[in-house]
Amino acid sequence: MRVIDYMRDSLIILDMEARSQKEAITKIVTRMNENGAVSNAAKFLDSVLERESLGSTAIGNGIALPHARTPHIDSIVIAFVRLQEGIDFKAADGEPVRLLFLLGTPMKAVGEYLSVLEKLSKILKQSKIRQKLLKATTAPAVRSIFEHAEA
Repeated sequence: MRVIDYMRDSLIILDMEARSQKEAITKIVTRMNENGAVSNAAKFLDSVLERESLGSTAIGNGIALPHARTPHIDSIVIAFVRLQEGIDFKAADGEPVRLLFLLGTPMKAVGEYLSVLEKLSKILKQSKIRQKLLKATTAPAVRSIFEHAEA
């Protein structure tokens, strides 16, 4: 499967306001809950924040991939958020994060999750893709960026 197959338009959020890592993740999990992507938002949020406390999920170049494996998700889902302003995710390169991809994964989907994470990371290494994501104005435009990247 392609990365885009795990993303829903309703979970593509452009120019979200957040002042902190926790606020950003909380807002994303709330949206995931509102759209039926997670069965217990509070427990999923706790899992994501607990994982983040173990070490930053920022991968550099203004990107973070917060994630959690949880029984509160039935299938892998990716929420994409572009933040209005960069926030500190304690990235190794020190760059503030503006592009967030929150991954929710069922407990049983370890292999599939690793494959999705590898594909997503490979796509995001491309500077042109990151620039397009920073400029996209609609959820369909974001989908198109990924569709072309995975063609």
